[in-house]
Amino acid sequence: MPLAKASVDVCHPFPLTNQAGFQVILATLDCLRPYLPACLPLYRRLQVGRFFEDSSYIISNLRRDDIRGCISPHCAADSQSGRDDALEKPWVIAFVDRRCRPETEAWMFGTWEAEQGSLVMESERRREAERLMRGLVDAVKRLPVLPSIHEPDNAPVGEQRDAVGYSANDYRAHASDPNIMLWGAVHEHTVPILHRMGVVASQFKAGLMPNHTFVFDVAEMPTPPLLPKGLIWGELQPRDFALVRSRTQIPRQERTMADLPNLAIYSSKLTTAAPIAWAFVGLDGSLTTLHVEPEWRGKGLAKAMTTKLFRECMDGLWEEKVRRKWAHGYVVVGNEASARMCKSLGGKSDWECYWLRIDLGKVNGSPRQSPGARWDRSDPFAKEIQAG
Repeated sequence: MPLAKASVDVCHPFPLTNQAGFQVILATLDCLRPYLPACLPLYRRLQVGRFFEDSSYIISNLRRDDIRGCISPHCAADSQSGRDDALEKPWVIAFVDRRCRPETEAWMFGTWEAEQGSLVMESERRREAERLMRGLVDAVKRLPVLPSIHEPDNAPVGEQRDAVGYSANDYRAHASDPNIMLWGAVHEHTVPILHRMGVVASQFKAGLMPNHTFVFDVAEMPTPPLLPKGLIWGELQPRDFALVRSRTQIPRQERTMADLPNLAIYSSKLTTAAPIAWAFVGLDGSLTTLHVEPEWRGKGLAKAMTTKLFRECMDGLWEEKVRRKWAHGYVVVGNEASARMCKSLGGKSDWECYWLRIDLGKVNGSPRQSPGARWDRSDPFAKEIQAG
């Protein structure tokens, strides 16, 4: 399927159908690999899988041949020379599936996200990044919106709030409007571009939270500690999913949980025993839904689960072409306990990301600032941008 050249404005979708789609995924991973770990969320999302032939797409400004050849197969995963060659001209790649709502429907990576520091306001690279993002959003808007794979969640929801002050209603408020879609782990270098385009639905409070992206080198992580006497390892069963969902305000779909690798800790071997702690490998390969019941906290269970999950539940993600076994997880800025836990396991946070609600209804005729406009520092999305 021919695509536009990298020099044109409009991004094009590659439908992930049959063998052709599989080849596009492999070629996309080849293209992304030199940018690890900066591209981890998208890279792992493609590795983990769960694609639907009628709704899953790779979208890029690159042609199919560009994707196959933008990185030489002889370049090592950590090769700086390979990255330098690829950085000559910015490009963007996204995975989009609109049938996943209310879960994350889009994951993306732009080469500017691997660069140190923010994009200079009036630089040519910033203008090119903005042009590519407009093309990407336009391409996403043209995709069909099919029924979600998830059953509508009509259960009554209270106003109980999580550690950062948001309720389940805050997290799922976008789901009733098909023009609003959830983009996951959007890099702090890209957030100002989308906000400048006027397509961020800032009325949804849950999208205002910055998250640390902690990256781990699994080979350097400590050996999982032994559990306290009487506790045993296990896996969550479907009967446990209601408990898992009740412990978080973020909507968790049972169909998705059933597909994801997980670990749990139990205080009894009885089949009727409820788990006292659990964690999943997310759709983007991240540590997700980590939870320890209050009465069991302070015993090192979160560290034990994180280490064991990364070391023993992610074997299918490691590649001979990649020397390091990268893993990652997200911690909301301000959650100091979780941040300390990640740091104690060798995790490093080099950038922040957001789960943004993008309003496709604002794509045509959206309000746009002049190229020289400066950010309002009171804007919750704004990052300090160097003067051009």
